[in-house]
Amino acid sequence: MYSKFLREKAVPALIGAALCLFFIKSSFLFLFFLVPLGVLSFRYGYTAAWAGFLLAVLGNFILINRGMGTIWDLLYFSLMAFTFVWITAPPPVLALKVPGSLRLITGSCIGAALLTAILFRVMAAPGFAEALGMWIKTFASINRSDAVQSSLLESLTVEAVLETMQRVMLRGGSLVSCFFMFSVCRQMSAALAGLGRGNSARTGTPGLNPLLVFHVPPRVIWVFSFALLLVVLAKIAGLEIPEILLWNIVVLCAILYFAQGLGILQFFLSRPSMPPFMRLFFVILLVVLLFSPFLNTAILGGLVLLGIAENWLPLRVSKQNSPPSTPEAGDGE
Repeated sequence: MYSKFLREKAVPALIGAALCLFFIKSSFLFLFFLVPLGVLSFRYGYTAAWAGFLLAVLGNFILINRGMGTIWDLLYFSLMAFTFVWITAPPPVLALKVPGSLRLITGSCIGAALLTAILFRVMAAPGFAEALGMWIKTFASINRSDAVQSSLLESLTVEAVLETMQRVMLRGGSLVSCFFMFSVCRQMSAALAGLGRGNSARTGTPGLNPLLVFHVPPRVIWVFSFALLLVVLAKIAGLEIPEILLWNIVVLCAILYFAQGLGILQFFLSRPSMPPFMRLFFVILLVVLLFSPFLNTAILGGLVLLGIAENWLPLRVSKQNSPPSTPEAGDGE
């Protein structure tokens, strides 16, 4: 019994915590520091995941006491790791009461608040404005071949760039960053956990709902519509704080409809009538377009509109099943 506990819980938790700390302290793998904790969640269960989280926080605390970081690093790491483990491996009772999509949304909001506070603190540091000014000058000198782009870059001021960054972060930028960070790490964790013998069915850890069956509740369209209207009214009235809150609601709804749009796209690509080479072609084309300037904005907006359209059009109805997918829609987790 003791050796089984070491093999299935203690040793994986220790390895996961060590990898988590290695990733957070490295420059290249920093964005994936949550993946080891996610692998613990989906392969070894919530006990190993929470043990790995506690070991990682303890190890990070020791490293910071030795001069390898600041108290803000500890706060960011601890809160983001706690939120991610809560999203991926909640206790069984809590998992039944709070759906995975709601945990992901709530965790993204918590992470966005922390990320905004840290970034504002960094931007207020004396050396940040100077470093940003040097970066603008360097970037402008590199792009002198394009006269229009060069003139635009030279007209930029540090104050204008800082103000734009702050406005974007407060109006949904931080929320989008945290949502996609949690989502990507969650998907990568599930994929890596599925490579071995362990899986969510074996451990009892709640699995992932694929985008193929993800649906946004129909009432969200009313929240989205009224929030858009109130954003305009708040802007006209000059009410900045309500406008910031409303923008985050709009962005959150847009993220949900984007996920639903991806689910619709996946539904069409996964049909048996679709030849494998055509499916691969469309996937590669989508990835290329997403990394193309200007075109990626159109693609992202199109997927959001596609997700919204499913409120009225039964876009994911197979030939065998006639009921539309949007009435009684929900996450299903």
